[in-house]
Amino acid sequence: MKNVLIVEDNQTMLQHMTDIVREADIKNQVFAYDNVTDAYQCAMRREIDLFIVDIILDTERPGDSSGLSFVDDIRQVKHYAGTPVIFVTSLEDAKLYTYEKLHCYRFLEKPFEPVMLRRLVEECLSFSNTQRKDKILYFRKDGIIFSVNREDIVYAECNRHILSIHTKTPDTLTIPYITLKQLLEELDSSDFLQCSRNTIINRKYIHNIDCVNRYLQLKDDFGTVEIGVMYKKNLKEMFM
Repeated sequence: MKNVLIVEDNQTMLQHMTDIVREADIKNQVFAYDNVTDAYQCAMRREIDLFIVDIILDTERPGDSSGLSFVDDIRQVKHYAGTPVIFVTSLEDAKLYTYEKLHCYRFLEKPFEPVMLRRLVEECLSFSNTQRKDKILYFRKDGIIFSVNREDIVYAECNRHILSIHTKTPDTLTIPYITLKQLLEELDSSDFLQCSRNTIINRKYIHNIDCVNRYLQLKDDFGTVEIGVMYKKNLKEMFM
């Protein structure tokens, strides 16, 4: 699953581009906004694999180019230094700036053919992005900040409002008052699956699945994890 963020002030065009991105791959998750404030906040919470940005986002303001400013701000974030950006606009004089200064992947002039945008989306999302593998999560407990590499998390379980994070190390990190939903949002990765009401697991550590007896056998002697009744069907369809 890839995350695509679209910024476009025209609601009809915003929906049109959203549909095109989803047609490229139904698994794509699209975050669509008509303003840069909400779009930037989303980019900071999520891991975006592709930005599609209209340069003119306020047609009532003469000379508006807030889409360029948005990408300029995004490029200042180390995490997004090389993330593909597709600009869509009717401006004729912005092309040189977007390529040379903001390092955009492609400049798409309006009106554009849907097949063209779809092809560009497929190209951009086919790129491997090794930066995505190194996300560090931070948790605060008793005034101390703990850091955990996302790739080191094997599984996590929540019982009685206590979140237990099991990693490749022998130690288990326990954090109070963090829900599985909050953890999944923070992880922001399709590698993590909810396998029961109280447990999520990193699919990379699954050795085999026993749907009859409802448990997951983990790699490297990490043990087993129970599959919830309501999650059995989804896991079976995903892996079998």
